[in-house]
Amino acid sequence: IPPVADGAYYQIVAQRIATGHGYTWLWPDGAVTPAAHYPVGYPAMVGALYAVFGASPGVAMTLNAVLGALGVLACHRIAASATGRAGALVGGVVVALHPALVAYTPALMTEGVVAALLAIAGALAVEARTAPGTRGHALRVGAAVVIGVGTLVRPQSVLVAPFFGLVSGRRGAGWPGALRAAALTTIVALGTVSPWSLRNCLRMGSPPGTPSP
Repeated sequence: IPPVADGAYYQIVAQRIATGHGYTWLWPDGAVTPAAHYPVGYPAMVGALYAVFGASPGVAMTLNAVLGALGVLACHRIAASATGRAGALVGGVVVALHPALVAYTPALMTEGVVAALLAIAGALAVEARTAPGTRGHALRVGAAVVIGVGTLVRPQSVLVAPFFGLVSGRRGAGWPGALRAAALTTIVALGTVSPWSLRNCLRMGSPPGTPSP
């Protein structure tokens, strides 16, 4: 599917990122200005691949397919934590063949990408629940980072951070442990997004009511 609608914008920005121009916009009069009209996450990922493999939409579609496959595996792992082998297999197959997710794979759109990222974060959170010690913390932080990346793709994704954190709380630790996990997950997710927020303040002006940098 050729880049259309939002996909056309992602394609242009990804090409500019790939050629070292960053997230900027070239106006018809030749002016170049910093931009942030769409979230940076997806065009940044695509732009990084374009810099290596060339600016072909097929490269972006391959990224979508790889993330989608990882999302299927993540959903299988989530289902396996709550049901048997057969139930997990059915859950994975349903996600793999979901018409909307399949249709979004060959398009430069973010719907399938953010769905996959949230599924991956969910699987890491579920694994963290039963993992001991350092491994559990590492999985919890991994889930938070993936949520942060998902937030850079779709900003509203950050709202799931505390809930995924609660899920990731070590089994048997009770509410205090779950709340600590929720706080950690939220802080790390916000920390993952903060460089982009800082960039916008520096390049595009501070939010109203704050001192200029």
